[in-house]
Amino acid sequence: MRAVNTAAHGRSTMQSTTRSELQVGNGRGRIAAAGALALLALGCTMQPRRADAPPPLNASRAAREAQINAQWQNHPVRELIARWGPPRQVLDIPGGGNPPGFLLLYPRDAGTGCVDTFSVLYGAVARVRSYHCR
Repeated sequence: MRAVNTAAHGRSTMQSTTRSELQVGNGRGRIAAAGALALLALGCTMQPRRADAPPPLNASRAAREAQINAQWQNHPVRELIARWGPPRQVLDIPGGGNPPGFLLLYPRDAGTGCVDTFSVLYGAVARVRSYHCR
């Protein structure tokens, strides 16, 4: 039902809407809805990230991981600490790990958002097993 103002009589009356009128109206409605949906999607992509949110893993982070692994794997931990300074945190691996070791965590890298994490092997000389960008 829709209200129609009839000028001749100066009053509103209720008339039924035909199927063809609905189809025409829906065509404009669909265009408007599609436009609103496009604006909504565009608006969502433009939202700024929270300052404390890590960026998604991307090529620069993967490249950093590969480069640091190539540079530090199997090096003594004392060399790593001499170069990078003391870690922010040292974590035991539950159950000791396999092979046994521990983790060194450094602050987040500003350029890539990586939390620099080194896994270390126990031994006569503790050695870097691997680096992970977290």
